[in-house]
Amino acid sequence: MSIFYNFQNFISIVYVRFYNICVDFFYFFMILVIIFFIFESLFITFIYDKIKNMKSSYKLSIFDFKLIKDIYETQSFSEAAKLNNISQPAVSKRVKEINSNLCEVFLRKNKKISLTPKGKDIYQFANQALLAFSSLLDNLDSTFEQSIILGSDTSYLKTYLSTIQKYLPENRKLNVQTYSNSHQIFQALLDDQIDLGIMSGSYTQKGVLKLPLRSDKLMIVGQRELIEKFDKGEESLFLLYHMTSSYHNFLKEFIKINQLPTQHHISIDNLSLIEHEVLKGTGITIVSQDIAERLLENPNIISSSKKLKDIFIKTYAIVKMENKHYQDLLTIIQKLKKS
Repeated sequence: MSIFYNFQNFISIVYVRFYNICVDFFYFFMILVIIFFIFESLFITFIYDKIKNMKSSYKLSIFDFKLIKDIYETQSFSEAAKLNNISQPAVSKRVKEINSNLCEVFLRKNKKISLTPKGKDIYQFANQALLAFSSLLDNLDSTFEQSIILGSDTSYLKTYLSTIQKYLPENRKLNVQTYSNSHQIFQALLDDQIDLGIMSGSYTQKGVLKLPLRSDKLMIVGQRELIEKFDKGEESLFLLYHMTSSYHNFLKEFIKINQLPTQHHISIDNLSLIEHEVLKGTGITIVSQDIAERLLENPNIISSSKKLKDIFIKTYAIVKMENKHYQDLLTIIQKLKKS
């Protein structure tokens, strides 16, 4: 009986201890599970926050908007690179950065570039942002008075200056530089010393827009008494424009084909001075029709009645196509052609 009792007591003790061990193990296991889930949660939160922060902190610039717009509209990475004055590898690198840090913008299929759904949103926003940015720049520009520099000789200025001033845009003021010949005017334009030039001559260069304003025949004019003597064949003093220029070449051709007696002459390198001396009665001259018409407004000045073979001089307006005032200058030039 005693033996049975002792065995039963032993079993009870073993059971209790085993139970306590199981309970302890269970609690230990549960604690491990809880710790695991806590760490897992913290880890996921950390990664999520890192990704979230990386996405939200990545910002697109105005340059990025223009790049995306140009790529889609030209359907070419190389054309977009040219439009933005960067290399094609630089464009590809920038697009990869946007794809990695923000979202995929473009899809390529059958050599065609299309937009992803998010890319469409960015493209639409880019158009609005660029339009707003352009408007902002225009408004900033309009608050500052900018100068347009005109270059010509004084004779052409007398013909065109008032029209240019009349059609000058608001918030623009006109500065004038005078030159002795067409070569100087053309060179001043190439050197960005002037915005608009008015000249004769055959000078041309890539990137320079050259528009004809008028074509004038050469005429012989002077005070009435002097012209009447010339028409009768009497010797006359000619005041001739002499400068290394196309205008001078036209004069020589005119004198040659009409066999004009110009042995008795004074060479002058300034057309305005020639006009002044003609009005004084110093001599007669050969000038283009636009200058002649201005001189003929004086009742003492007449033109020769001799039948002469015509030589025409063309007057041009010149402007660089990259000039910041290009559109305004085109409008002015159109008005000059009609004046």
